[in-house]
Order: sequence, then structure tokens, then C-alpha cells
Amino acid sequence: MSEDSIRDRSRRSLERAQARYEADPSLAATVWYGRVLGFRYRIEEAIAVFSEGLERFPDSFELLRQRGHRYLSTRRFAEGKADLARAADLIEGMAEWIEPDGQDNELPVPPTSIQFNTWYHLALAHYLLREWDEAEAAYRQCIKWVREDDYDGLTACHDWLYMTLRRKGDEAAAEAVLSAIADGLADEAFVEGPSYYRRLRMYRGELAPEDLLSPDKGSQVIHDVETIYATQGYGVGNWYLYNGETDHARAVFEQILQGRSRFAFGYIAAELDLREMAEG
Repeated sequence: MSEDSIRDRSRRSLERAQARYEADPSLAATVWYGRVLGFRYRIEEAIAVFSEGLERFPDSFELLRQRGHRYLSTRRFAEGKADLARAADLIEGMAEWIEPDGQDNELPVPPTSIQFNTWYHLALAHYLLREWDEAEAAYRQCIKWVREDDYDGLTACHDWLYMTLRRKGDEAAAEAVLSAIADGLADEAFVEGPSYYRRLRMYRGELAPEDLLSPDKGSQVIHDVETIYATQGYGVGNWYLYNGETDHARAVFEQILQGRSRFAFGYIAAELDLREMAEG
């Protein structure tokens, strides 16, 4: 699909989502309209829609999970954690519930559960708040909700868990995480792309850091090259950081921030690391 076609379909899907929401602001319409706004990086508008929805549906785990995610995008980590922790409480004991992606979604994304997404983003909130024990526990919960054939989800969860354990200084547990990842996965095994798998392979010594710092779009069907760099680059910079190569880490983090993917989690995390490095 050409970029023009994607933009046109994106515009039309937003118009449909808005019209549906304005005609009947049901829970489903509210969640989807906010998500579509978020897909287009209209983050504050998405948060406003989710917040309005929570006034009508105060116990909606869907709205809490979605708003919590978008709070992280806007660097409101504590608020994101609060929403996501409440969502996790609300879904406790619930059977797996696959999040509807809607027929208007113009890009392929792997189907994932509310449980996976809640724990994944809650773990990230803990990570960004430097709550390492809580982040580890949340990532381990997240892994329980990943399907065996969802290599996007498996590699993303294991990668962030590995980084969390390295930040904690638990190298033995981090090495055990690497051994849980399959060898020889082809790029085609991934829906969104193999960026996290490349990071894990680098941690195992199968790729050099430089191999991840010259990304091409390749089979990555969703992200632009700058987002790929933010994702792969953050893994490289973090690897340099906890291996004592601070200058190399700083250079990679600074390069990430030269890009425009400010809502990518790698960008957000690099931004935070640079600020902490500057503060000493």
C-alpha cells in the first residue's frame, strides 16, 4: 500500500470513528475514537476522549488501559501507572480478552489481549519510574499472556525484561531471559517487525551494536526508519550504559533524540536517560 493510500485511508477511518462517536458515544465508540486519534499521534485529544469516557464509564478497564498508555506518551508516568494499575486490578481473574482493532485499522497489527497490553504498559511505567522490582514482576505477568506464536509480543516483553534485570544488576536472571528466545527466526515471523529480536540477538553476541544503528525499513510494515532507529538504538544505548561505556550510550541516545519519533518508547526512555546522565 502506498503512503498516499495509507494517508487517505487514515483520514477516512478517523472521520468514520469521529462520526460514530458523535452519533452515539458508547463505550466501544469512545475507545475506538480515542485509539484512532492516538494512532495519528493526536495524543492530547485521545486522552481527552478517554477522560470524557471515564466520566461515563468509570470502571472501564479498556479506557483506563488506553489512557494509561497515552499518559506514558506524554511523559506523565505516575498518572499512567495509576490508570494501568487500576486496569490490572479490574481484569484480575478475567478470561483472555482480545482487544478489537476494528476494521478501519489501516496497518496490520498482531491481535493482543487486554491482559498483555495492560501488563506491558504498566511494566513500562514502572521502568520509566525506575521501579525495577515492580517492572520485573509486571513484565513476567505480561509474558504469561503472550501467545506462543506471537513473536512480536514475546520478543518485546523479553527484551524489556532483560533490560530491567540488567538495570537491577541481576545478570544471571538476564542471561536466563535470553535463553528463552528461539534461534533462527525469520523476519517474516513478525507482524510489526524484528527490531526487538535484533536487540536480543545483539545481547547474545550474534549481532554487533553497529548492525542495529544503520536500520533499513526492510520487512518492518508499521514503523518508519526513525522509529526503528529509536527502538533498536535504545537497546544499543542501554547495552552500552550498563556495560560501562557511558560516552557511547550518550551518543546513541542523543542520536535518537535527533529524530522525530518522540512518542516511541525508545525515544521516551532515551530522553529520560539523557536527563539523568546530565543531572549526574
